[in-house]
Amino acid sequence: MPEVKLGLEAVLTIDGAEITNVKDLTVSLEKAEADASTRANNGWRATVGTLKDASIEFTVLNKEGDSAFGLLQGLWSSGDPCDVGISDAGGTLTLTCEVMNFNVNQNLEEVISADVTLKPTQSSSGSGLNVGPGLAGP
Repeated sequence: MPEVKLGLEAVLTIDGAEITNVKDLTVSLEKAEADASTRANNGWRATVGTLKDASIEFTVLNKEGDSAFGLLQGLWSSGDPCDVGISDAGGTLTLTCEVMNFNVNQNLEEVISADVTLKPTQSSSGSGLNVGPGLAGP
């Protein structure tokens, strides 16, 4: 058994449904920084992390009979939040996100596809990790 997990073994879910029509998914996790330097740091700058930021970017193909393309385009159009889960060798990241970009590609020698960007958003319902205690829906 291999010691590594391949990208094709990772799982993306949106509102509990697995989205298999995905290419080259990238999760970018970052923190903003605050300067916590004092004279007691012996000449070293001290930095602490503040707000977290996430960006989930991938390509989805426009395949007949697959509803992922239309679902994501509809979520972009409506602005409705969705619960997103990404599972890989490191565990599962769960966030309530909004589709921020849905860029359709119609290259002559390629399959019609869309580049999609999801980012965490405010939500009064859902089960994402960015939904605070007491805010999660039934």
